[in-house]
Amino acid sequence: MKRLCSIVLALCLLLGVAPVHADLQTKPFAEVGEVYRNVLENHLSRPEARQLVQGALQHVSQQAAEQTLQLSVPADDDTLPELEKRLTEWQSRYNLDGKTLNRWAINGMLGTLKDPHTAFFTKEELNRFQAGVENEFVGFGFRLRMQGGTLMIRELIPQSPAAASDLQKGDQLLAVDGLSLKGKSFEEAYALLKGEEGSEAVLTVYRPSQKQERQIRLKRAFLSIPEVEGDRFAGSDIGYIHLETFGSDAAYQLRDKLTEFSQAGKPLRGLLLDLRDNGGGYLTAARDIAGLFMEEGLLMITTNRNGVELETWVRNGRDITYPVRILVNEGTASASELLAGALRDHGIAKLIGTKTYGKGSAQQVIPLLDGDALKITLQEYFTPKHTTVNHVGLTPDLTVEEHLSQVVEGLRSLGVNSFELREGNGDTFVNGVAFPVIEPLFKREQGGIAVRAAVLATLLRDKEIGNQGYVPLAPYLQKNKQLSILQENGDMVLRFQSP
Repeated sequence: MKRLCSIVLALCLLLGVAPVHADLQTKPFAEVGEVYRNVLENHLSRPEARQLVQGALQHVSQQAAEQTLQLSVPADDDTLPELEKRLTEWQSRYNLDGKTLNRWAINGMLGTLKDPHTAFFTKEELNRFQAGVENEFVGFGFRLRMQGGTLMIRELIPQSPAAASDLQKGDQLLAVDGLSLKGKSFEEAYALLKGEEGSEAVLTVYRPSQKQERQIRLKRAFLSIPEVEGDRFAGSDIGYIHLETFGSDAAYQLRDKLTEFSQAGKPLRGLLLDLRDNGGGYLTAARDIAGLFMEEGLLMITTNRNGVELETWVRNGRDITYPVRILVNEGTASASELLAGALRDHGIAKLIGTKTYGKGSAQQVIPLLDGDALKITLQEYFTPKHTTVNHVGLTPDLTVEEHLSQVVEGLRSLGVNSFELREGNGDTFVNGVAFPVIEPLFKREQGGIAVRAAVLATLLRDKEIGNQGYVPLAPYLQKNKQLSILQENGDMVLRFQSP
């Protein structure tokens, strides 16, 4: 069983884990030397020795200044022996902790790279990172989405501390233990949210519907969720699969889900693959998943720091006989972009949604002394047609902003012309499949029932309705015989039949 954290923030394409070298000798700043050599010789940006040495020393000096220690950094220190000598001198003179100095110096080196995907991990941090890729987490039990520069809760995990609390989908996360999240990235927010099982934090959230700020105390816990979830859409032979991350079990679980679909009545005539908010994972998982859609083909092209190109191929896979639509958004990153770009370039899939994150680089985890590790960027990757992904992202074939509208348009592009949108138990169901949403589909207003404008505009293909807020439903029911609304078992149900 998998354990779920508050958010999945792998944002990685892992090439693998390098072996530990047996000839490493333990000395005071051995890890600094390991990281220095690995970065100098392998990082995609081709950094210079002076850049790394000065970055390390300057960062140590800055950290020491917070402890009222004034450490002078010689401008001519630009070699590893000089770096080690200076660290040894400072440790001895000021009785500084060796591990702390190692970490300060390493973080200083890595900070000069301007690469958020190259990182140093302690043994404990490495375990948490690998658990994240495998979708095994300790956390509060909610997932986040970045919307308009604000971190917003997009889903509460059933039977989690978050689900049992007063939190709601759509709440804006403002602070953790009093530390503001304004302007923070996903990675920075994750650093504040993570913690040990059983530890507590006070979350400050803002609820737009009530225009109210509140504080909620939550305890972190182990929770379980698979990497792959899915179902068939009612009334059609279209399958839906949501892939959470590219962990080591993802390809097996996706294969099993496709097999389940094939054994449940009629063969599929289309598939909606949801990669929204999927931050990536292992290259091997992306390759194996691609092999579930094509027998053989180019998966990606990579270039290293010397501009040498290498091709990664899918072999011994299987071709599918039906079209695929891939749902993407700004949270679709790394291995997700790799898979989406490859399947599109091979004519297997089309992308629907918004532009993806734009992480077209690949990392390797290199073990260091004492169980620590360095995750380092080694390559940039391109789609089979040599489309650039890094810092650019993939532009979808059909741009659709609203979450449920993306599903509707995906189904419509696969030939579905009847839609039933039902709201119940905190989810919105599209043709029988549940989707977590931030805002409700319906609202009761003085004039009657209102519906989200963007969803109605998509159903009716009427751009004049707009895509903001809610609109009264009654006028559109009068004008469109294909549209109807009713209540079933206490749930609101909106039905639309294309002419």
